[in-house]
Amino acid sequence: MPTRPLLVAVLALVLTGALVTGLAVRGSDAATAPPTSWDPKPGLPFAEPLQLHARRGVLRVELTAERGMIDVSGSSVIAQPFNGRLIGPTLHVKPGETIEATIKNATDEETNIHYHGLHVRPTGISDNVFRTFHPGQTVRSVVHLPLGHAPGTYWYHVHLHGLTEGQVMGGLSGLLVVEGLKRLLPRPLQGVKERQLAIRNLQTDGDAVVTDDENIDPTAPTALLVNGLLLPRLSLRSGETQLWRLGNIGSDLFYDVALEGHVMTVIAEDGSPVWRVRRANHLVLPPGKRYDVLVTGRRPGSYAFITRRYDEGFSYGPRLDLAHVTVTGPPSRSGPPAMPRGLDTPNEPIGRRPVMRRRRFVFSFGTGSTFRALINGEQFTVGKNNVVPILGTVEEWTLINESPEDHPFHIHVNDFQVMSVNGRRVRAHGLQDVVVIPKEGGRVVIRNPFDDFTGHYVFHCHILGHEDAGMMQTVDVVRRGQRPTPPPGGGMAHMHDAAGG
Repeated sequence: MPTRPLLVAVLALVLTGALVTGLAVRGSDAATAPPTSWDPKPGLPFAEPLQLHARRGVLRVELTAERGMIDVSGSSVIAQPFNGRLIGPTLHVKPGETIEATIKNATDEETNIHYHGLHVRPTGISDNVFRTFHPGQTVRSVVHLPLGHAPGTYWYHVHLHGLTEGQVMGGLSGLLVVEGLKRLLPRPLQGVKERQLAIRNLQTDGDAVVTDDENIDPTAPTALLVNGLLLPRLSLRSGETQLWRLGNIGSDLFYDVALEGHVMTVIAEDGSPVWRVRRANHLVLPPGKRYDVLVTGRRPGSYAFITRRYDEGFSYGPRLDLAHVTVTGPPSRSGPPAMPRGLDTPNEPIGRRPVMRRRRFVFSFGTGSTFRALINGEQFTVGKNNVVPILGTVEEWTLINESPEDHPFHIHVNDFQVMSVNGRRVRAHGLQDVVVIPKEGGRVVIRNPFDDFTGHYVFHCHILGHEDAGMMQTVDVVRRGQRPTPPPGGGMAHMHDAAGG
């Protein structure tokens, strides 16, 4: 096992203990937990992040990254979030609209921004993770969504290689909604109430959130939060259907979520409306994963929204509550509305398109005293192109996991289709941008379309401690006959942001 087990696993809730003053504690002896002055209040009313909407086709937003004392679930803690709130504002845009973000870096670290899952230009001042925002710098980020962009739930977060894990732990992430998903539903469901559930953990030391990668520790207490709240209370009526937007916007942990006594109807995954609707008793959300689900209230009573036990590679204790849900009565006489069987999604299947090239990527850990996370035996190399696909082609990638824990694979810009897992053919319900590569020899085959956009972007493990430790590679999509170029600026963490203003 690597010397930094956190990067292997701040992981999956690690938790063999129980909830102790709102903190999930690894190990059987909660008394060994270090003291903390942050005392989150459980059971507060459910509340969503601040909501920001586009006007006249443009969403203008100011995001200030700054360290300071903030309120999290009724108690003060020092964090480093956007705009003084642990969960950044939810950004709402429609296909064809534009996000114009002014980002002020008031921290003492370099940072940048990534719009996770959006099918947008990865160069210039758009979704370009090769930019660097220096301390004290204010920059612009302008992202144009294509008219045919898929509606669903996305998110945004910082993505500066080497510092991503700690900065996301500190609060530099939030949800992003591309509107239009409900219009794909049958008319009786188009007016259903929406709820956003941004799930993440918070690890503290004394009165501050731990934001240093080297000090994020899987053996320390960690609080599991929904919208920055500990065990919030929410309700729905018996027979009422709601659209729940579920997103894991944290840095390292897996969640296997379920609403006890209920079934979730999946209508979108990773921002892509599904071709075939499916019903699920539970859903695994590795870091970066999102699901849009319909939930219909069952019999009146109290139910728990939970994370179930998930074997990511380390043992831990029983399932834990994330929120408490009250279903009120009486039941509707007309009964719940019929669920759709499929949606008219703009994302087409990839499996029937011809394959231009096949590639193989092995995810593993290095040996030695320093923790290293590898793809094909090497750490991320600044200034190197690892893959050079041709615009408009499809490639088939085989992803192999030689480590003792799961890895959530994510690629920027283009969604993919899963073809098989561990040799078993998958009948995909839709496209996605995160897939779990099972531990200890797991093998996932995907089809990657490189459509619409040329330029550099990356793929990586979305356990951000692994990404920071090198489990990432660079893609340079080129036109046929075009020569590849090195990634802009020759690097990431120390590149001067000449385009930033």
